[in-house]
Amino acid sequence: MPTDESPSGRSERAILELLSDDGPMTRSQLAERLAAHPVTIDRRCRDLQRAGRVRRCPGGAFAIDDSGDDARATGD
Repeated sequence: MPTDESPSGRSERAILELLSDDGPMTRSQLAERLAAHPVTIDRRCRDLQRAGRVRRCPGGAFAIDDSGDDARATGD
């Protein structure tokens, strides 16, 4: 069944799902799990960082950024 979602949107959603399910992961770990090039993962994670969806942890891992959940839920 075709979808209107772009390939970058699908990979960003997959990254968010992995981080949500398994916790913080490095670019290499995400690339291995998603069978994607590390540069692609880095680009998608930077996009997600700018959107406030992920944050960079010490050691270079990425994690879900839940610091703004309360503000997003209330529309602030």
